[in-house]
Amino acid sequence: DDGGRERGLSLSDLPAAAVSAEKQRACLLPPDDGPCRALVPRWYYDRHTQSCQQFTYGGCYGNANNFLTFDDCEKSCWTIKKVPKLCRMEADGGPCRSYLRRYAFNLSSMRCEEFIYGGCYGNANNFRDLQSCVDHCLPEKSNAGPLLCYSPKDEGLCSSSVPRYYYDIKTKSCKEFRYTGCGGNANNFVTETDCYNVCRNGKALGWEMMLQFWGGNQLEIWAGARIVP
Repeated sequence: DDGGRERGLSLSDLPAAAVSAEKQRACLLPPDDGPCRALVPRWYYDRHTQSCQQFTYGGCYGNANNFLTFDDCEKSCWTIKKVPKLCRMEADGGPCRSYLRRYAFNLSSMRCEEFIYGGCYGNANNFRDLQSCVDHCLPEKSNAGPLLCYSPKDEGLCSSSVPRYYYDIKTKSCKEFRYTGCGGNANNFVTETDCYNVCRNGKALGWEMMLQFWGGNQLEIWAGARIVP
């Protein structure tokens, strides 16, 4: 009904176990005033300024980055990690026409992601390799696991359905997914325990990441891993 619709989205409607993670995700959403025409003062977390800002809410729909008071916004979003100013810039390929693989920090996903740089202009959120981006931009990088743990989930290219686990850097948890049997990346573990041991508990020794390029496709290879009990 209209009464329910006018409330907009509320984190209080979510199951208790999901609230903490959902609040973090909400804080990274862009502000959305919704399609209605009321003039309701609200607060949202601005991921670019890394602070809570006021905006005018239309009264319906919108998204969960919408708080009644400044204090509500601060309490929900204070755990969002701060990143350097240049890492808050949107990835910019520039106007030129080269085809250079580069990395930029994405505030929405809170990870370093590949993009294509044209070779001129753009901005400073532009790194030649993944490790350089991680070192400069990724919060708590010194306590993080191997580089493979920052790779996004990748089901691969084949047609099998094999249960595997990957590390989700945003929620800092290991999640099950279906691996198709070939391709994919090194963020791929046979058991949930292996995933946590490598990516969260720091129990991997002798690991190294090698980036190889074959026919223009980047392959991530995790070599020499050993789990320490």
